[in-house]
Amino acid sequence: MNSTRTNRQRHSFFLAWGFVLWLAATVIFHFWGDWLIDVRHPIRTAVSFIIAIPLIYGCIAPLFSSLDIPYSERPRLSVYIALPGMLLDILSLLFHSVIFPVISVESIHVLAAWLFWAYSLIFLVGLRPTRMATRRY
Repeated sequence: MNSTRTNRQRHSFFLAWGFVLWLAATVIFHFWGDWLIDVRHPIRTAVSFIIAIPLIYGCIAPLFSSLDIPYSERPRLSVYIALPGMLLDILSLLFHSVIFPVISVESIHVLAAWLFWAYSLIFLVGLRPTRMATRRY
């Protein structure tokens, strides 16, 4: 019974963390999205894709380590992190002119690609092994 309660609390925590990450990203793209995602500036846009790698890793991997999350639970918990944003981004993309007013209509498909990229990175962090296997020669 106690482990079930602990699992629910853990799941709730990771769902909440996913919501916080989604909210932070949404606010950033709301105000500075035209600078980060713009089909007319492919280099700047590519940099935003690249910068997402250490940012997402830094928001998730240390959390797994500090909470001593076993490797076997990390893939499932990464789904809990990604799920709130994936569901809420359905609405944010549908109402992109209100949620992301600075991103041009021509660039919305690039934002959608960036979001897919970000959620893929979250899943990859959850799949990343904690230790590199040692090779024996």
